[in-house]
Amino acid sequence: MPRSTRVGDDKPSLDDARVEHLLRRAAVAVVLSDPIGAEALLDFPDAEVGRRFKICLARTIGRAIVLNVDLRAIREEDEKLRGRARRNSKRRMSREAALLAEGKLLRAEIVCEALGISEKKLRKDVARSRIFSVDVEGAHYYPAFFLVNELNRKYLAKIVRRLGGLSGWRKWGFFTKENESLGGLTPLQALMRGEVKQVLQTATALCEAVPRP
Repeated sequence: MPRSTRVGDDKPSLDDARVEHLLRRAAVAVVLSDPIGAEALLDFPDAEVGRRFKICLARTIGRAIVLNVDLRAIREEDEKLRGRARRNSKRRMSREAALLAEGKLLRAEIVCEALGISEKKLRKDVARSRIFSVDVEGAHYYPAFFLVNELNRKYLAKIVRRLGGLSGWRKWGFFTKENESLGGLTPLQALMRGEVKQVLQTATALCEAVPRP
């Protein structure tokens, strides 16, 4: 998913050949899963297909975060099995650059498009602690898991509010890291299982453990 904001020199870029390769693989997957539906897509306007694809892509990445799927590990293993492990670009990405590259953090316009809200409404939701952003070199990005339909947004907002004044990155860590008090699940996984009360208690415990100035 192309992004207009550059974050450091270690951010990967997609050349035309790689974009073509990715789109070709996506097209094959669509045809194999539903040939008739794939043919019907040809009648849709190009812009509409692109818009819907980007939204579905963002939501799918969000589900991967919720399920704690390590996308980079899967990709690297796939490259090894195919004998195409890249020998160049050995430099380790920063955590922020990696999350952006994997689509786990999204620009405001993509989040708004997927949720069907304006950027003004998004800013209000942030101010009301219904959603949060993280800062990457002065730019605000939003976790893709907020787009996952299987997560109850009302409960998700309740957890965000419970986390109070913690930084965006602390909140990201809370939601995405495995927690012993949740039986080794991440809070996102626990929420998918309906364990709202337990996640709220875990969030409260974290806030109480953070030293106050």
